[in-house]
Amino acid sequence: MFSQLFIACAATAFLSYLLSLLSIRLATRWRAIDAPTLERKQHGRSVPRFGGIGIGLSMLLVIFFAWNAGWFNGAHISSFQLIGFSLGVLVLLVGGIWDDLKDLPSHILIWFPLAASLLVTFTGTLVRVVTQIGSVRGSSLVWRTWLFSTYPHLIVLIWPASLITFLWLLSVTAATKFADGLDGLVTGQTMIGACLIAALALSPRYAQPSIALFAAIVGGAFLGFLPLNVFPAKQFLGEAGSTIAGFALGTLAIVSGAKMATALMALGVPLADIVFVMLGRIWRGQHPFHGDRTHLHFRLLQLGLTQRQAVAMLWMISITFGIGAFALQTRGKILLLLALGCLTFVISWFAKRRAANMES
Repeated sequence: MFSQLFIACAATAFLSYLLSLLSIRLATRWRAIDAPTLERKQHGRSVPRFGGIGIGLSMLLVIFFAWNAGWFNGAHISSFQLIGFSLGVLVLLVGGIWDDLKDLPSHILIWFPLAASLLVTFTGTLVRVVTQIGSVRGSSLVWRTWLFSTYPHLIVLIWPASLITFLWLLSVTAATKFADGLDGLVTGQTMIGACLIAALALSPRYAQPSIALFAAIVGGAFLGFLPLNVFPAKQFLGEAGSTIAGFALGTLAIVSGAKMATALMALGVPLADIVFVMLGRIWRGQHPFHGDRTHLHFRLLQLGLTQRQAVAMLWMISITFGIGAFALQTRGKILLLLALGCLTFVISWFAKRRAANMES
């Protein structure tokens, strides 16, 4: 099993790196370039987008190979769930590439993560804790009606499991999209989250080799892209890469059962930051989705940290809280998440006050 994990991770990382190099040339030819023309842009030069191409295609290719080779034994993740995830990634790729080329308005762009989240929900991936209440056993979705006896993995909206799953996927997808403001930040956080879930899946407590394989593929895709994305970035994630990051980690957390809290440790800072930023905008009478420089990563730069220092700090918070969740039960994880939210608020508040004092 460990040899399969290593091969899958290494192959995905190699393909991700190679395809990303090719997509850089493609982005340059098609003028899919992120130019430093907006107030919220942190970089001082033009950088190619299309980062999602290498990440998304490498994941899909290795998932297909591993499934065809019989490495996914179906005990913890079904073929139907893999198909739903793969179709969701394709949808995000199409929307992301289109946006990288044309800068789509938000009312069009939102339909792609909506469709991707629905595909995952419709193909049998629901939050385990909720589905157990509805007589659904684990993630296999054995529903006690003739419809689901005939089509055990095809579902319609089952309240409230599907709604929670749908909102979870949208939330983590939005978190990585809006957190993608510093070179390498989201790429590293997604890789950290995948590694934490893989470690838990391999532990005797869970013993989920197929989930560990899935996590190795997700982590490998972002590992291969990381050398091109760390400061100074040679390529940006773009819309596709930033949304696939949260979507992949969010799906991985659901199919792995009891590891949503672990994914929250990796993405807790950007999720909490989004809540605080949107509340702040509403308080100031602005639209909650109005772009500005009030996100935590911008606050850290205003505090005087370099991009590398700010990214390293946020990575370490994710790693520390993620490892801390290993030894805790549900109640302890909830308290840890609350502590993570409080820490995010305190850091952001302190950075804002310190920056204001420095300017005065």
